[in-house]
Amino acid sequence: MKALVSNLTLIVARKDSRLIIIVSTLVFLFLLLLVQNGSQALQALSFTVIPELERWKLALSTLFDISNTFTAGTLILAVLGSFLGGINISLAYTYMRIRGEIIAKSGLYSGVGLFLAFIGIGCAACGTALLSVILGFFGFSAMLNVLPYQGEELGYIGIIFLCIATYTLSQKVSAPAVC
Repeated sequence: MKALVSNLTLIVARKDSRLIIIVSTLVFLFLLLLVQNGSQALQALSFTVIPELERWKLALSTLFDISNTFTAGTLILAVLGSFLGGINISLAYTYMRIRGEIIAKSGLYSGVGLFLAFIGIGCAACGTALLSVILGFFGFSAMLNVLPYQGEELGYIGIIFLCIATYTLSQKVSAPAVC
């Protein structure tokens, strides 16, 4: 737990890491809104009866319509998941900045190896997002209605996985540079 607190203070203290947290959190939130409301926003742009400026205003207000898209629980999950994802990306960036130079100088990895090592650090939620798309393609997403909270519990499980990923990645950042 001490490593987690010290490394979170490290990434908050670094200006570049703070910027990565903010940008990636906002990108995750924007992508979530795009997935949820993007088709409706595009539909609003197709109304030819409305003047152009009004169409764009309607499309943007539809895209950023949070009150009709999220419940309180799903909004908390979305914000918390996006923030934890931003922290994970910032921790991975800090890890590569601190440890990447040591790994590159040791000659163990080439540039491709460093890139693959960076991707291997990624968050655990990416695999679950891919899995949900694949399962949804085969019709398993309809089974979410059988669950007591219609699949919202899977979001909480994802948040737990993100917390575990943040903890393990934080330990990697503070680990000594030995094999």
